[in-house]
Amino acid sequence: MFSEDEIRKIIQKAQLLQKFGEGSSSEEKDYPERIDRIYKIAEELNIPKKYIYEAYLEHSGISIHEPIMVDTNNFNTTEIVGFAHGSINKNLVSELKGQIEFHFNTLGEISQRRTKTVWKAKPVGPAKLFASSTSPEVEFEQLDGSTKITVKQSLKTLNKLYLPGLLTGFGGFLLLAAIIFDRTGNDTAPALIFSAIIIAASLAFAQFVKGRKAKKKTNLKELTETLQGKIERHFKANAIDQEKDASSDKIKLPENEYEKDNVDGISKSKMKE
Repeated sequence: MFSEDEIRKIIQKAQLLQKFGEGSSSEEKDYPERIDRIYKIAEELNIPKKYIYEAYLEHSGISIHEPIMVDTNNFNTTEIVGFAHGSINKNLVSELKGQIEFHFNTLGEISQRRTKTVWKAKPVGPAKLFASSTSPEVEFEQLDGSTKITVKQSLKTLNKLYLPGLLTGFGGFLLLAAIIFDRTGNDTAPALIFSAIIIAASLAFAQFVKGRKAKKKTNLKELTETLQGKIERHFKANAIDQEKDASSDKIKLPENEYEKDNVDGISKSKMKE
């Protein structure tokens, strides 16, 4: 049973999928009947069952492989890789593009490179000046019935924030050195306290920047998981169509007629003998 809130979320998601035109065919299939109540509501809203079923799958949660954080040997770049069953089509690309642009809060362009579909950020206005806005890139590569997802983003903008902290900390250590070498005269105690505050503030700021970088990497990982889930949902929903198509393609032999003709042939040959 679903609560009213859950039904509303599934209906809203189905409407979004309908907007993107998700699905390979407009033909109605025999989708599972476990959500008949939602199907009836959707019918009144003119939402096909296929969108309701996909929305239900996504709402229920889809098992995915945990994405991997790739060591790029580059302090200024982070890269996340994930895999999902199935492939992507034009309509699914539109949905994925919308999700990616919502995450990065910037527009982007889609390009095709053989087996790869690549989204690249194309920010406008002042955002062009920041590497964090211009660098995001998401690549979908088709590999033997699966899709490899690679999410990349530059960390240069965050790394530049280390500089003020380093300069501040350096100033604190210079003041501490002056105290050690007795260059502060009678102001040793205040200078010591002030240098400790400066150094502590510098270390705290460095930890803040480090936390921001970790948060950005976590967000990229969550984006990858979301994209994996959408591709897996598409794969599972279309599996119904694939099973039906496979069963319809099987050649049915008229076994009874074949056996009857065979018996008649044998009987006639016996009579001739």
